[in-house]
Amino acid sequence: MTASDGKAEITTSDPRALEREIELRRAQLAGTLDELTDRLQPDAIKARALAAARGKAVAFATAPDGSPRTGRLAAVGAAVLGVTTLLVVRAVRSRRR
Repeated sequence: MTASDGKAEITTSDPRALEREIELRRAQLAGTLDELTDRLQPDAIKARALAAARGKAVAFATAPDGSPRTGRLAAVGAAVLGVTTLLVVRAVRSRRR
């Protein structure tokens, strides 16, 4: 058999060769199905998503040489402090009413 454009062509009429080719294709399909099943497991999806998020956070917070990006970290800290202050002020005001 040969493959062209994703289509399989049978190039032999020998029954034993055809049986071997069918078994080979069956084994390849089983391997592909096993791989797809593993990729679609919820735990595997979660692990990949967490690894990607962790990688993005590290890339955001550190320079290529591994040193911290203090400007970015300070901006995030200031934003967190601002939001926290806003929430505390709103909570205090709502209790006074």
